[in-house]
Amino acid sequence: MPPIIEIQGLRKTYRRSFRQPHNALDGLDLEVAAGQVHGFLGPNGSGKTTTLRALLGLIRVDGGTMRIFGEEVPHRLPQVVSRIGAVVESPQFFKHFSGRLTLQLLAESAGIPKERVESVLEQVGLRDAAKASVKGYSLGMRQRLAVAQALLKQPQLLILDEPANGLDPAGIHHMRELLQWLAHEQGVTVVVSSHLLSEVQQLCDSMTIVSRGRRIVDGSVADIIAGHSGASLSVRFPDAASLPEAAEALTAAKPGVSAVVERDRLVVANAPEPAWVTRTLAEAGIYLSELVTQTKNLESVFLELTGTAPQPGQTVQIGQSVAVAPAAAAPIEVPVHVTPDAGPEAEEAQR
Repeated sequence: MPPIIEIQGLRKTYRRSFRQPHNALDGLDLEVAAGQVHGFLGPNGSGKTTTLRALLGLIRVDGGTMRIFGEEVPHRLPQVVSRIGAVVESPQFFKHFSGRLTLQLLAESAGIPKERVESVLEQVGLRDAAKASVKGYSLGMRQRLAVAQALLKQPQLLILDEPANGLDPAGIHHMRELLQWLAHEQGVTVVVSSHLLSEVQQLCDSMTIVSRGRRIVDGSVADIIAGHSGASLSVRFPDAASLPEAAEALTAAKPGVSAVVERDRLVVANAPEPAWVTRTLAEAGIYLSELVTQTKNLESVFLELTGTAPQPGQTVQIGQSVAVAPAAAAPIEVPVHVTPDAGPEAEEAQR
């Protein structure tokens, strides 16, 4: 089945008076398969919102091609726009209207039956607040209302920019279940741009990570995390004074093994197996109190890939990357697409 969204070589440059041109998109590629929740991730200024706005015909681009449902956009956007629901950037509503009236007016303007309004209010959890005016809504409630308006026309493609913005933990959980139900039970393709990486890890089936307007990696969430997770061990001792001696014993026992002291523990990488660490230390007369296998989460992988991991003595500025030490263990081969030249050291363009 062809991708629902297909972008190739997308370019967008903002030209500003008395300043250098800014390459917001620098040959971006993106593919989104049908019936999935797809995460679209990147640091601030990496081109995520620019990409979504370009897809929806809100801005012009300087080069590249975009297709939605196989139709080239923006030229053929009128033919597919009825199948798309979207929330991009901060939603705006008439503050003196109620939530229900807001949706009723939108439904009437689009020729959608009024019965659909009650259905989406129920779906996003605003049924009991539908009579209240929007000016009294919290940020999270306004976000729910924005998602409700995107769902009015029962879209086949749903594009959401920060859908969990302002939601409390219960609201985030509800939104996650709703989006997964839409994708997995109703066949809706959902694209989510978010900075809540722990939520993306739970919500999304696949993802694309971008930086400086270019794709760094894409694939299933599980495969990307597995492919960038080194096998490391956290080791603690009854007496912290044993840390330097233990590090020396492990590194001397086998070439390639690294042991780094971090506060009250020892982080060991490239060890053959946990039992080897225990045995080697015991032979040196050192006995541990705790040994835990460490696994990376999406946040640590994201920081590594985008070069935005905080470093001691450094403050990472927006659009700036820092040198990140390579993973201790060799990467695991997984079926993900990595753009070789799109790492943090790629083009100097930044937003």
